[in-house]
Amino acid sequence: MRQLFAAAAAIATILAAGTPAVADDASGRWHVAGHIAGKDFTLDCRFTQGGAGLTGACVDGPTGDKNIKGGRSHPVIKSQVAGEKVSFTYETNKAFFYFKVDYVGVRKGDHMTGQINAVGNTGNFTADRTGS
Repeated sequence: MRQLFAAAAAIATILAAGTPAVADDASGRWHVAGHIAGKDFTLDCRFTQGGAGLTGACVDGPTGDKNIKGGRSHPVIKSQVAGEKVSFTYETNKAFFYFKVDYVGVRKGDHMTGQINAVGNTGNFTADRTGS
């Protein structure tokens, strides 16, 4: 009986040691600062990662442009997470012109950097996770 308990304890130790840690994901609240088409902007994004994708939305910060109102929410319509690579897309508008904004970046822990593409313009962004 002792040998049986010893064997069971040894197997449990091996299984526990071989259990991989839960990987860090991109979920949480992110402060995004970007520059595209000569304009600076900020966003408050809240993401939940499920598998290889993100759900959530990004809310415009103050824009400094009287024609573009801050505080608008943009739900994520497309996303992908593969290791350190993160991409997400939302739709926005200026007056009656609707367009998609694509973000492609690399995440290292609580920091992300990458490129933005919208209406033929390319820009850059950085993002820092500010909470969960």
